[in-house]
Order: sequence, then C-alpha cells, then structure tokens
Amino acid sequence: MPSILVHGDMHMGNIMFAIDKNENICNEIAAIVDWQTLHEGSAMSDLARFLVFCGDGVVRRQSEAMAIEFYYECLKKEFGGDALKIPYSTEQLQKAYNFAFLTQAFFLLADLDFFFGPIKDRKELNDGIKMAFYDYGVLKALHAYQDADKLLQGEMKEFFDKYGI
Repeated sequence: MPSILVHGDMHMGNIMFAIDKNENICNEIAAIVDWQTLHEGSAMSDLARFLVFCGDGVVRRQSEAMAIEFYYECLKKEFGGDALKIPYSTEQLQKAYNFAFLTQAFFLLADLDFFFGPIKDRKELNDGIKMAFYDYGVLKALHAYQDADKLLQGEMKEFFDKYGI
C-alpha cells in the first residue's frame, strides 16, 4: 500500500475541539497538535493508535469496521466517486489496520503509567476514583491483548509462526 503522512501519536490529548459562542465544546475538531512524530507510514496507523488508546475494548471493537468503511467512503468522495482511483481496497485497509493494531496493542501496556500515572497525584480524586481509572486502563489493555491473540492465532497466524510473537 502507498504510504501517507502519519501523525504518529494520535490520541485525545492531541486533539483540540472547537468551542461555540456559548463556550461549549463542540464535536468539531479545531486542531490536531503535537506533530513531532510525523512520519511516512500506513494509512491505518493513526486510526489504530486512536482506537486502542482512546476507547475501551467494547468501543474499539464496535468502531473498527465502521471507521475503516468510513475512511474508504471518504477516499471515494475525494476521488470524485471513482472507486477505481482509490489506491487500496477495504480488505487492504483492514489488513493494514490489523498490523497497526498489533503494534499499538503492545505499546498500550507500556504507556498505561504515562496516561494514568498523573491521576494518582490528583488530590481532589478519592482513592476509589483513582482505582477506577487504573482498572479502566488495565481492562483496555486486556481487551487489546485478547484481540491481538485472536488475530495472531487466526488470520495473522503466519506472522505468529514466523516471528514467534
């Protein structure tokens, strides 16, 4: 698949949402920030990072197929409705997503302390709330590892066998 420019660190902390005239946050993105890991790469790597890091297993699993199909439909619009001009199929996008997902799933556990570590220092949160945040992160990682294992035992088994992942 042809490479595209990739943000490299796509998560909610790097997305700024628009604010309306009443100073309410809108669903419109105002800016995407923190571009120091910009690189050339897979069309699906930013999507995989966003879904793995920003949603729990239930949300991620429900969003994956819809997001890939939506991405493809947006590409079709960009190419004037001519699907023959799109440089990849939805099947290729799904395979690229699966590769990117595996990478992000393995990063998730290492990054849990980075994302949830500052919560332990917040004095306004009681210990139960802090533990709930921590449990949320652990559950998110567990779901990601379960899905990674399913991929590596199923449709990506050749990579498991080849590299012993």
